[in-house]
Amino acid sequence: MFEFIKRERIYVLLFFFILAINVMSIGRVDESRHKEIGDTLSTSSFEEIGITKEKVKDFFASEKFSAKFFKYAIVLGLFIFLISFLVNLGFIFLGKKISFKSKASKRDVSWGIMDLVKVVIIIIFTSYLIGMLEGLIFKVFHLDIGLNLRMMFNTFFIDISAAIVIFYFVAVKYREKLHILGLRFGSFFRNIISGITVYIFMLPVLLVILLLSIAFLNLLGYSPPSQPVFEVFMEEKRSQVLLFLTIFVSIFGPVTEEIFFRGFMYSAIKKHVGVLGAAVLSASIFSILHTNIVGFLPIMILGILLAYLYEATGSLVASITVHIVHNSIIVGFVFFIKELMK
Repeated sequence: MFEFIKRERIYVLLFFFILAINVMSIGRVDESRHKEIGDTLSTSSFEEIGITKEKVKDFFASEKFSAKFFKYAIVLGLFIFLISFLVNLGFIFLGKKISFKSKASKRDVSWGIMDLVKVVIIIIFTSYLIGMLEGLIFKVFHLDIGLNLRMMFNTFFIDISAAIVIFYFVAVKYREKLHILGLRFGSFFRNIISGITVYIFMLPVLLVILLLSIAFLNLLGYSPPSQPVFEVFMEEKRSQVLLFLTIFVSIFGPVTEEIFFRGFMYSAIKKHVGVLGAAVLSASIFSILHTNIVGFLPIMILGILLAYLYEATGSLVASITVHIVHNSIIVGFVFFIKELMK
């Protein structure tokens, strides 16, 4: 044990620093995040927040560009969902089986669970460091860009630092080429189509699991808190900030998350527990870090799907595509609610 602590003293010190920060934060509540609109949306029905049937009808009857866009988007979405539902029924009643043939690298990656722990420690430490430096800079220069924008920049820089740390471990420490992470672009468009196809096929499953989760929690009388990103979208008025947030949530976030969760984490865990165990474990962690209890099972299933695509194609392109499409649909839904609440 002493030899381990001596050898890994830097990571041990970082771990105890993180632990100390969290211990000192126990009992503190950041009241600034308990926004009125976020609390309202998390505990109320659509009618209670002012979204009535009449308001929806008036919105779609208007000549606004947003009304026309969402009208066609909803029709297209319902059509795609219907096709997906019929395809699923066909697989069930015709007894069709989905064949799986892994195209991922057969050799184990050089990094392991200990490296994964080290990367996580560095990322968490970096997030605290960024927060402290940001607070100091804003205080010294008397800057105030708003809580929403600060939150965005925090997450943006943390994601960048995470990608840098992963690339360092892979390319510098273990001298591996980055394609070992799944950053391969052969059959690029084919993998994009594969990702979209599999995601459409899984839509009914994800929706059913989500509805069942909501129904079960309603029976228990549990009302989940609203998601911070949802609050940011609903409260933000500046178009430039909304554009940046949309790009970040819909594109940049999925890319960096897939590099970490599938390319780095899944590959490290797979060395020890195999494909299925790694898919379930990495998807569980992915879900815990992304959502509240309502969305745990749907996001976990999505995480398993993303691992399946990575394993089946040997590339992150398909899983990144699914992640981008999924996040974009959620962002689109938030903008739809935002339009109705005007």
